[in-house]
Amino acid sequence: MPKPVRLFISSAPEDAALRAEVEVHLRPIERIGLIEVWHDDRIAAGGEPAAEARAQIEAAEVVVLLVSPAFLASDRHFDEEAARALARRAAGEVVVVPVPVRPCDWGWTEFGKLAPLPEGGRPVEGWTVRDEAWTEVVRGLRAVVEGVMSRRAAPGGRSALAAGLPPAELCIGRGLEVEATVAALVREPPGRVLLLGAAGVGKSTVSLAVLHRPEVVARFGERRFFVRLDAAPDAESAAVALAGALRVPSGPDLWQRAMSFLAAGPAVLVLDNLETPWDGDDQPGTEALLAELAAVPHLSLMASVRGAGRPGRVTWNSPIELRPLRRAEAEAVFCAIAGEEHRSKPALSALLSLMEGIPLAIALLAHATHGNDLINLKDEWEARRTAVLERDGGAHDRLRSWKASLELSIGSPRMTAGARRLLSVLAVLPDGIAQRDLAVLLPGMGPAAARALAQVGLAYFEGGRLKMLSPVREYVAAEYPPIVEDLGRAMEHYEDLTCTLGPVPGSRGGTEAAARLAPETANLDSVIRRGLTEVEAGRWIDAAAALTNFARFSGHAASLPLGRALEVAQRTGDGRREALCAQSLGDVALSRSQHDEARARYQQALPLYRQVGDVFGEADCIKSLGDIALRRSQHDEARTRYQQALPLYRQVGDVLGEADCIKSLGDIAVRRSQHDEARARYQQALPLYRQVGDVLGEADCIKRLGNLALLRAQHDEARTRYQEVLPLYRQVGDVRGEANCIKSLGDIALKRSQHDEARARYQEALWLYRQVGAVLGEANCIQSLGHVARERSMHDEAKARYQEALPLYRQVGSVLGEADCIKSVGDIALERSQHDEARARYQEVLPLYRQVGSVRGEANCIKSVGDIALERSQHDEARARYQEALPLYRQLGSVHGEANCIKSLGDIALERSQYDEARARYQEALPLHRQVGSVRGEADCIRRLGEIAQAHRDASAARARYEEALALYQRIPEPCSIGRTHHRLATIAPDAATQRQHVEAARSAWQRIDRTDLIARLDQDFPS
Repeated sequence: MPKPVRLFISSAPEDAALRAEVEVHLRPIERIGLIEVWHDDRIAAGGEPAAEARAQIEAAEVVVLLVSPAFLASDRHFDEEAARALARRAAGEVVVVPVPVRPCDWGWTEFGKLAPLPEGGRPVEGWTVRDEAWTEVVRGLRAVVEGVMSRRAAPGGRSALAAGLPPAELCIGRGLEVEATVAALVREPPGRVLLLGAAGVGKSTVSLAVLHRPEVVARFGERRFFVRLDAAPDAESAAVALAGALRVPSGPDLWQRAMSFLAAGPAVLVLDNLETPWDGDDQPGTEALLAELAAVPHLSLMASVRGAGRPGRVTWNSPIELRPLRRAEAEAVFCAIAGEEHRSKPALSALLSLMEGIPLAIALLAHATHGNDLINLKDEWEARRTAVLERDGGAHDRLRSWKASLELSIGSPRMTAGARRLLSVLAVLPDGIAQRDLAVLLPGMGPAAARALAQVGLAYFEGGRLKMLSPVREYVAAEYPPIVEDLGRAMEHYEDLTCTLGPVPGSRGGTEAAARLAPETANLDSVIRRGLTEVEAGRWIDAAAALTNFARFSGHAASLPLGRALEVAQRTGDGRREALCAQSLGDVALSRSQHDEARARYQQALPLYRQVGDVFGEADCIKSLGDIALRRSQHDEARTRYQQALPLYRQVGDVLGEADCIKSLGDIAVRRSQHDEARARYQQALPLYRQVGDVLGEADCIKRLGNLALLRAQHDEARTRYQEVLPLYRQVGDVRGEANCIKSLGDIALKRSQHDEARARYQEALWLYRQVGAVLGEANCIQSLGHVARERSMHDEAKARYQEALPLYRQVGSVLGEADCIKSVGDIALERSQHDEARARYQEVLPLYRQVGSVRGEANCIKSVGDIALERSQHDEARARYQEALPLYRQLGSVHGEANCIKSLGDIALERSQYDEARARYQEALPLHRQVGSVRGEADCIRRLGEIAQAHRDASAARARYEEALALYQRIPEPCSIGRTHHRLATIAPDAATQRQHVEAARSAWQRIDRTDLIARLDQDFPS
């Protein structure tokens, strides 16, 4: 058994629970001896962590970095462990794999250039089912480990002892298949294994890997035989090839002597490319030969077959079907041949994506890098395509030429005339063909032709579609173009699909339309681009524009043909279609928060619409320019645009456009805290949307009314509104609207201190925003996750979230979002008693809030400046600030803000020992906090009432208040306040043992959030 690969896990202490999860998932492959895992918790008692970690990193063959805000903030893990691992990687000594476990900005790091697991870099915490994420991680790590084992294995050795047996080849990513095959072959009675797969998928490689496995060597010794049958067209030729592999001398009774040789003792026989004789003219003869072999005692039999066919007269074990390699496995194969210096290069990622995990294509591509450069190889691929996939002198060798390998399948007797026609059509459709469309695209023969293609391994069925791998498609498209009749039928079919369903997303039936179009995205792009080259290009320009709503609401890159369509419209002088394409590109850019691009497109379209007298198009462009201004907090410009567009919509009788303008005027009122006006606008627009049956507009209005309820702390009404519209957004396929609702439900949970639910909602919404490229929504979610962390006194994580969101707000020009982030960083400074930094932050953002007319933001800043004054015992200034902020909160109907101001006025009275006034303030604030579900605010008031009781030497009443508050803090949980409450309870403990319990509980709570200042004060108050 080979020595296990040493795997080092580097993780911050804050991520211990996540590290424990991945360790559980790694344990099965550790148990079977593939890996030996090390991490901090495996340090022996008395060991020095940093020194032992350095030693383990030097011995490691794979280093896994669990990336999180805490990891990036840790000097030891980031500056020492990660840096040393990367240095060893540069020397070719170790493989480094980053695994993002919690959201953070890590793309700027050196390891940010490496391919992460799970593929795509989605943080593990962001997965709805974390076990699915860890499963992807472990699969990828297993591929890396197998690559390490393949590279460290010495050539030759015991496994090459069998006479005539070819040496083992590079075999990566096939561990499970090899293990299953070995288990079947070494058992009694002997197994009958059938290995299926497409051309180039690695059937021969797996077969040889099996024959060289130690268990197989130990069982069969030299009686291991590998027979190549790709040159044997019939049963007789196959028998001769078999006898040759067995080293049976030629002469009379050759077959009988070969059978006697096999029967002489335990043996294992592999028939490679069995489909060649089986597909030949004498299929019965080939099956008879197989039946004789299967009857030989103690003979383990294995055969590989291209495609999905299963030769008869043998009772095969469950067939093992080889699938394409995963991304990490494909990279491991490439780098094992071309060199580790290519790993994680962007050019390599692009090239590997074109190979779609086919090992032969990847290996041939890797050989093409010898004496070459990846950038040049990419350019060569663009010019020569699959002609690159051929080694010198290998034009007729299926293992050295992609063309030779594919032609074996294309020339198969099972390829009917219909299969050849369908093959050519399939090659021009990158997404494959939906099975329900087969009969449309090839009438009378589609399903039968599809079956033939699957049987020979040139195509495969997956998810209700017939698909073709990219390297196969590239070769067929170049060598076997479709006939005119078949191509024309396919183009008409996809044009009809585009024009019928493309405009539907965003309206009733949008989800169903998006679901039908989504699997066809690349097909639609390919067909439209082909159509734009025709003389009658106008219809294809219209088809490209018809996909705009699909691109806007679903997040799919269906707008790709629009740029090309715009060029064609400009070249042909078609002003109306030029305007349509420019506007459509603007709509897609706006949906992805690309405001400068969107503005340029609308300004390009506007004069064209005026030139052709299209009032409707003119109004749409003006309104869209208003939408950009609104998102950038340029409220006066936005109002001007909407008021300019509104009469144009009324002029052409467009009720929907009129409703959109009115709703948007309501949005401006919300941002200026003019809630009554906003409500009136939404209530004015709502019946207009219902009049024209616009479900999306109706949903938007209802959601905005929910937002107003949330701003007034009317949480039950807000939740009802959001739950009412969520299915409407899903009905019309508006992913952004769905995400907005989910985020707002998270906002309610946060207001009610339901932190776990809030985090789950924000992470769910964040993934949706990123799916559709909604940068503003992404920023809002990240900021809200920062609020959750801050509520739990996890200040480092909170600050990292705010700093991650800030550049996103600036990217989209959201002054309000920018101001909120800066203020939140100030709040953290205030909670850490860094008063000067906090004041500077508040003074920085106050003019920003006033610039955009945000009364709420202004009130929050004023109150926070009061909090600084209170912490500095500047009571008169603090009172003035709270009294300035209080009417602003009441103006807004913000019960939460009002309650906080009243409580803070109580804090001033408490510090001045004005106990009666303080008690009155807390008792006034307490029901307000309960009204809005603010558990922390409620707990703070109760704890302060306990302090008043303690000041009056009523220990019993004080203890009852503290314990009541402690239970609330623990519900959230909020470690800082938990520690403070235990500290208070320690000062009035009835005995020394109880006091010690509270002191240690306070210490534990503060240690979790690294509050050494509070721990020092605790030690001073309660010396050991």
